[in-house]
Amino acid sequence: MRGTFVARPPRRNRWAWVLLGAGLALACVLAAGGFVARQAAGATPPLAGARLSAPDLRIVVSASASCPALTPARLAGQVMAASGFGIRPVTGMRAGGRTGVAALTPAQWQQNKPWPDADPADREAGITALAHLTCQEIGKVRAARTAGDPWRLALAAQHVDGDYVETVERYAAWYALQPVLERRAVPPVPAIAVPEQDVAAVVTAGSVCPDLSPARIAAQIMATSGFDAAKVGATGEQGIAQFLPQVWAANAGEQDSPWTPSVAIPVLGRTMCKLMQDAGGQYGPALAAFTGGTGAMAAALLDDVTTAEKEYAKDKRLSAPASPAPVETETLRPIAPAPATTAPATTAPATTGPVTTSPGQQDQQAGGTQGDQPAVKDVDGGPGGDFGPYHVRNLTTRDCIAVPGNGTRDGPVIQIGCSNADDWTFEPRGTDGDGYELYWIRNAQDHFCVDPPGAGKVASSTSLNETGCSDKDNQFFRLEPQVAVAGTQYYWLRDAAADMCVDVPGAGTGGAGARLALVPCKSGDDHEWALLEKAQW
Repeated sequence: MRGTFVARPPRRNRWAWVLLGAGLALACVLAAGGFVARQAAGATPPLAGARLSAPDLRIVVSASASCPALTPARLAGQVMAASGFGIRPVTGMRAGGRTGVAALTPAQWQQNKPWPDADPADREAGITALAHLTCQEIGKVRAARTAGDPWRLALAAQHVDGDYVETVERYAAWYALQPVLERRAVPPVPAIAVPEQDVAAVVTAGSVCPDLSPARIAAQIMATSGFDAAKVGATGEQGIAQFLPQVWAANAGEQDSPWTPSVAIPVLGRTMCKLMQDAGGQYGPALAAFTGGTGAMAAALLDDVTTAEKEYAKDKRLSAPASPAPVETETLRPIAPAPATTAPATTAPATTGPVTTSPGQQDQQAGGTQGDQPAVKDVDGGPGGDFGPYHVRNLTTRDCIAVPGNGTRDGPVIQIGCSNADDWTFEPRGTDGDGYELYWIRNAQDHFCVDPPGAGKVASSTSLNETGCSDKDNQFFRLEPQVAVAGTQYYWLRDAAADMCVDVPGAGTGGAGARLALVPCKSGDDHEWALLEKAQW
């Protein structure tokens, strides 16, 4: 079948194996050397592979940046030979328990999986693990100072059949001819002015934070889309701002469209400011995070933007307002440093909701009273600094708020068993019009904040993410005491912008791994959460 590699059973006594260096097999050199000799005699023709979907293209381009010797075309050739970009290995690649799109053995998977709880059936995890394995073998070849192409030698180290190396090389040669896998060409200096209909949106986007000017917004748009509102990028980027679908979903409202410039450009400003804040105010890393680019490709794009920004800075139409627009609905005030003494515990005001003790419920806590709790209202004494870290436990499901694995920007916020859950800090940001203290809920491990998509109101049942913390967003939550159980206070966690509460989908039926969402606050559901210090575990 065209486009499918079927491995032959290895021939006995084909080569004698001798260990080379730190475990590198001499057979790798012989196999690759034979392949190089065949190439010298006459290059084999490219072998057509499968056309890549937009998600697979993004994964391959991103994973291939693991080391300089691994290009997108080469990695695509390896995956094609392994599985034909299917969900399981081709027939000749199933020996040794190989599974998934990358046809990795159990040992190869365990040594190269990209994150602790990665699933070998996950395409991104599998292709990334294959890239890591290949780059490790390339490193061994370089350390042994072996002559020849390190990538070809690395292939031979993974598979002793010389036909495999040749097949991968032929697929790689074909993928190298595909424009979407070519190394990015540098676009020209901006040849067009900002279209008149986009000027207002560019100025708005460039006024969100001090380090992102309208000229820089215009330059980024020029370098990525050329102000083409209908552009579809090589890895699925959409519209004038070239949002990746997952980045758009995490930062825009449910009804918004990346194909509408007047909507997409302001969302670009908010998103880039969030990324810059997480990158310590640096634009380069924020741009790389936005585009998913790494290495030379990211550096080239940054150069393009820098060059274009100088040109757009001359456009007087792009003058930004003197200061960013004020945050609406909240009055922010400076946060005082934490005092040396313990911050006061909070007693819930009677006006914030019913506070009762349910005699039929037993709270399984290991240690005494609940301890230090954030202030509910400014009249309670106000914040003296950050509170926590806490495990945040649901009264109904008994699970705690967490993120999968080590957490990622724009990744989901879920609930899991509390013994494996994350710690969270409550960081005061000011007060709202009702006098409630407003808090970021920040992950103590990855330092991202709980975040609804977009920057304002969202629809009911909108799923929660975590992302870089920002005061120009919808990340402010207030605590509303609801019920006390065996000395433990449970709260509603109400998002101030959406006016909705953190919820586990279902009426107390959500299990471990359920993704949390915002819904209108109500009693008798699973909206009550306790903030438990480590001493209680």
